[in-house]
Amino acid sequence: MVCPYCKSQGNIGKHGTYIRSSDGKKCRRFRCRACRKTFSETHFGIDYRLRKRYLNQYVFRSLCSGVSQRRLAIILGVTRAVIARRLIRFGRCAQHNLEVYRRDREKVIKLNFDELETFEHTKCKPITAAIAVEDKTRKVLAIAVGRIPAKGPLVHLARKKYGPRPCERRKVLTALFQDLKTCVGSVGLVKTDQSKAYPPFIRAHLPAWTHEATPGRRGCIVGQGELKEGGWDPLFSLNHTYAMFRDGLKRLARRTWCTTKKIENLTLALYMYAWFHNLYLDSKKRTRLKLEWIP
Repeated sequence: MVCPYCKSQGNIGKHGTYIRSSDGKKCRRFRCRACRKTFSETHFGIDYRLRKRYLNQYVFRSLCSGVSQRRLAIILGVTRAVIARRLIRFGRCAQHNLEVYRRDREKVIKLNFDELETFEHTKCKPITAAIAVEDKTRKVLAIAVGRIPAKGPLVHLARKKYGPRPCERRKVLTALFQDLKTCVGSVGLVKTDQSKAYPPFIRAHLPAWTHEATPGRRGCIVGQGELKEGGWDPLFSLNHTYAMFRDGLKRLARRTWCTTKKIENLTLALYMYAWFHNLYLDSKKRTRLKLEWIP
């Protein structure tokens, strides 16, 4: 066990127990002989210092099932801060679990990646979210989020109201490939659309991999515009996952008034849903998808 304060190892001793008032659970306490501080076994849990622990499972599942934070607070009869705190904590836990998943799983030899676009506060402030998915299994492997400038008819309005906006696309794609290096094999196949920005990054980070570029197609009515109409889609694993992201996270849905206010919280929400998505694919039809720290 590691001390959460001085990070020393091997100097931890028992220091009694206590009864947790919120649920009556008996918890053990420990004392660090190096810094003399005490802590409990719950210090490392996802529900540390949360009083209404019985809400965690319902909040986690609801936020990943198309329910907004404000609506969920109304349903449960709690303040919005209760839901917001859990979103941040669940997102950080899911991000850690996804890193462990990449580190411990078998090497991936087929993957798809693309960028999903949304916005913060207004469509004049677009955001790009690069997501890599394993082909066939549809497991989410890595996520990176960043700001991009407005385009199309909104360019002049965005510059007039909010000034110039940085383009973090290169930074986002670099971060995505850096995360993928821990779980991909030396050779493989990567599928993308025909964006001209992708080949340089693939050659730089996956030099021995084969790149297959697929022409983009018009989206069908169903699937939040992510699923493509007309026949077989070679990027189905990616587009189907994107459609599930937009349907599962309220802030990503098409034609919604539920918008992102902070890009940091959007990143955590994406990690949370990605882990929910992977848990569901692992558990298939099981009903309980429990979120907990993976050591």
